Amino acid sequence: MYRVNNQQKYENNGIFVNAAGGTGKSFILNMLLDTVRSEGKIALAVASSVMAATVLNGGRTAHNMFKIALMEYNEIRGCSVKKNSELIKLLEMTSLTVWDEIVMANKNTLTALDITLRDILGNERFMGGKVFVCAGDFRQILPVIRGGGKCDELEHCIKFSYMWRGITKLELTENVRLRKGDEKNITFARKLLELGSQKHGPLELEEGFGIQVKTREELVEKVYGDLEENFLNISYFEQRAIISPTNDDVDSVNSMIQKKTKGEEKTYFSVDTPVEEGTDVQTSVFNASTSPSLPPHQLKVKIGSVVMVVRNISPTKLCNGSRVLVTNLKTNIIIGKTLGGSHRGEQVMIPRITLEASDTPVNFKRKQFPVKLSYAMTINKSQGQTFNCCGVLLDTVQCFAHGQLYVACSRVTSWDSLFIYTGWHKVNESYRLRPAVNCVYEELLSDNEVNSQELPSVPRGREEDEEVNTPIPEEVPEIGVVLIPKEVYNISEEKAIDMLLPDYSYNNHVYSEDEEYGVSYVYYDTSYDVRHA
Repeated sequence: MYRVNNQQKYENNGIFVNAAGGTGKSFILNMLLDTVRSEGKIALAVASSVMAATVLNGGRTAHNMFKIALMEYNEIRGCSVKKNSELIKLLEMTSLTVWDEIVMANKNTLTALDITLRDILGNERFMGGKVFVCAGDFRQILPVIRGGGKCDELEHCIKFSYMWRGITKLELTENVRLRKGDEKNITFARKLLELGSQKHGPLELEEGFGIQVKTREELVEKVYGDLEENFLNISYFEQRAIISPTNDDVDSVNSMIQKKTKGEEKTYFSVDTPVEEGTDVQTSVFNASTSPSLPPHQLKVKIGSVVMVVRNISPTKLCNGSRVLVTNLKTNIIIGKTLGGSHRGEQVMIPRITLEASDTPVNFKRKQFPVKLSYAMTINKSQGQTFNCCGVLLDTVQCFAHGQLYVACSRVTSWDSLFIYTGWHKVNESYRLRPAVNCVYEELLSDNEVNSQELPSVPRGREEDEEVNTPIPEEVPEIGVVLIPKEVYNISEEKAIDMLLPDYSYNNHVYSEDEEYGVSYVYYDTSYDVRHA
């Protein structure tokens, strides 16, 4: 609060709050937001996911609030903020920005916001000199890098960003769950913290570590056993879910539960068309294509179904990740009530919209209701939520990314609310339940600070009135390092590379900046088979 009232006294007004589950992070952030707003100042609340945003007072997703462009994991682009827009006026008047679940955000999205704020506020300090409070838990899930591995996830985490060295680090250490409740739940909270800090490898679930079930059907029965008795009960559905690491298992469980619900099923068929006219691909190929970001070609829904929105439709109420209980089905609209968040129980109408698939072998457009069944969801989607009853499905695919098992088990507050099915394996001529795999990157949990010399410097665009005397090189530099003068820094990456390397295809590259010579380097790789360390 001292920084909010005295922003100009600090070179860097960034604060990171490291908070494990149960330490009161949401309470602290909401109290801070309410305090600043009670003084007549503006405080913005954002989060990396919809679920986490619904916990904050007036929360929205960061991409929606700041118009952060959808980027490839190794891209850096500024936010899509128009000059003289109302958003710029809002950002200029803002005294505090709170960003929750920052650990699961790609550091390049933070860089995009940092560059944009420095530009529009005319201030070269971090986030344009505004107070920026971010919170998260390094035991939880890291940024998702499609097709990437451990090194990619670590490289794009905030801890390995240029901004990490200047942020003030604080920590919430007292776990509320350890302070109150019976001995059984205190043990549960302690075991969860140990789970998030253990080494990577198989983990034999101890007796009492949740309730282990023996089949998928039993798992569904434990979580949704009284489904018919709670038809259209909002409280019932928002307090329970089954979670799994992969979309395939999630889709399978959703279909299984849908068959158990009463009522007549209605099927909506999508209209799939190629992005480019003249594409010689049969429509059936598009219809058979699936993607986590697209609704299915045949969307089967009943009144009483739980669905998740897969696109931002109405900010704060219907965002990517919002869950809705269907109450009526029309020909061109789905009517339902929101589950959880500040808009809990409000009626919403979901229309058909056109969505474009970019992560499928052939790009195409699909006109369909932007929803998928959501009795079950992926572990990544569940982060930020707390349930009264949760099932963890690990029979076909075990947890494969940092923090997934910790996040899955921490969706509830007691042993009795957690049901786990890990599948079976053969041991000495007999079958036993498999151990769960706990994936933990020890580099993240170390108390040692990242060496500041290993962190890149802040990317910076040229000021409008800045003179540039660096000439454009006449000869193409040797492959490996390409010098891009500042006078072409603000054009698109593709155009810059085409100017300097016209004979090479646009492929892997990363930026760094040499402040002494005022040039940017592109480390260029012409082979799809080679990755730079």
